[in-house]
Amino acid sequence: MYDAIVVGAGPGGYACALSLAKEGANVCIIERNGLGGTCTQRGCIPTKYLHAMGDLARRVRASKRYGIGDGVISINYDMLSAGMRSTISRIASGMRLQLRQHKVDTVSGEASVISSGIVEVGGARYETRNVVLATGSIPKTIDLPGYEMLTTDSVFELQSLPESILVIGGGYSGCEFASILNALGCRVWLAESQGSLLPEQPKIVGDTVEKYMKLDGISVFTGVMTGVHDGRIVMGRDEIDPEVVLGCVGRYPALDTDRLDMLGVKYGDRGIVVDAEMQTSADNIYAVGDVTGAYELAHVATRQGEVAADNILGRHTRIDYTTIPYCVFTYPEVAMVGRLEGSASTAQMVANAKANCMGQTRGFTSVYTKNGTLLGALIVGAHASEIIGEAALAIRMGLGPQDVAGTIHAHPTLPEALADAAAAACMHEAEGVCPRPE
Repeated sequence: MYDAIVVGAGPGGYACALSLAKEGANVCIIERNGLGGTCTQRGCIPTKYLHAMGDLARRVRASKRYGIGDGVISINYDMLSAGMRSTISRIASGMRLQLRQHKVDTVSGEASVISSGIVEVGGARYETRNVVLATGSIPKTIDLPGYEMLTTDSVFELQSLPESILVIGGGYSGCEFASILNALGCRVWLAESQGSLLPEQPKIVGDTVEKYMKLDGISVFTGVMTGVHDGRIVMGRDEIDPEVVLGCVGRYPALDTDRLDMLGVKYGDRGIVVDAEMQTSADNIYAVGDVTGAYELAHVATRQGEVAADNILGRHTRIDYTTIPYCVFTYPEVAMVGRLEGSASTAQMVANAKANCMGQTRGFTSVYTKNGTLLGALIVGAHASEIIGEAALAIRMGLGPQDVAGTIHAHPTLPEALADAAAAACMHEAEGVCPRPE
């Protein structure tokens, strides 16, 4: 008898299983498509590997202006994709080792949850006290007659880089893939039906990303619908003929609705309904990750898994969504956390010493404050995803801009831009006086 069976070994399921096992629980995790789920196998990891390679390609091209080489590169996509697959394999192997070290049983195959106490895999039945559903999500598809269509899953199966590609959808995935493929040498068009890129975020974010994309040679179309006329793709008044089309139009939660109905688990269009303790409407059945539809972010899934584990152990932990960092791996990167409202104070990256040393001065850092408290932060610049953690901690702890500005930051470093923005906020809020932290 297991204390818990976790269905799905993505970030949420893996974190849940490991958290339980570390507390001495008897746990089994079931996965059909490789440890790490979409994040490791077909999402975060391969995308960020390609982003790193794209960044390297960009820096080599720019090296001539610094007196290094001739700036000419060639890309061997066979080697590049082999390196991507090797990275995925190493990370999955590390996860497997962690599960083994903490005595988590792993089962490969398709799971059928018979009840909150029985899970079946390939005819074998396993008994458990709790079930955690972490089945993830699947990409939405679109169809443009006459064109090879890729999804955010199948794009990693490309045997070679296309000469040209249309990316449909200007959300996180679309912006990342457009940036990466452009950096690797593809001719890229990016189309978004809403009025700006990253339409779920404040307009300044999408407008900033669009500006830098256009500077890099990406053709960006916003507020247009995409269709096919006379064998060519039409976007507004423009006609294009890309080699392939990549649809980045969102994902569906991976739901077996008949099974959920049988189990008495409530769900909606966004996914399985859970409370703040990750409990579903059925006793002893929890759900975490993309299948809940709350956020399609690996770090949120991880925290949900940890919260579910705590509650299986009887601790009554509730999840807190107020300080979730969002990162978009474009060039430059974009990272934000908290609420982008209140008074905004900004420091430009061109004023940052380390950014100048790196030759990467695009972007800015803004902090948002109200009544002396940090509400949010927006960072556009090199390694923004690495800097945002400090802002997330400050906001979560209820700190003010004086706490960030009054903390000594190493020099020269990129996080000094956050301290500079916080110092500007102090000046705005304290009439020219920045109080020292107590």
